[in-house]
Amino acid sequence: MGPMKVQMRRYTLKEGAKEAFQRVFLETIVPLRQALGFKVLGAYWLSEREFLWFVAHEDFDRAEQAYYQHPERQKVNPREFLEAMETRFVERLL
Repeated sequence: MGPMKVQMRRYTLKEGAKEAFQRVFLETIVPLRQALGFKVLGAYWLSEREFLWFVAHEDFDRAEQAYYQHPERQKVNPREFLEAMETRFVERLL
């Protein structure tokens, strides 16, 4: 396997969606990502509606496909809480 590929994911939540989103994130998204070998490097509230997190994997594309096809992931739809989403891969400096 190669070096960890790190993705930044920034979300703008719909008004009033913070609690429901946070519950799905902590109870489903994080445990499932970790079970599939992802490392969640950090998750941060920037404001009531702005959320930022970083996730990494050595074989990101393959693991991402397995994640979205997983039956547990298909039971939830975090996008229902989102107004906007930005994802990009980042390069580590330090």
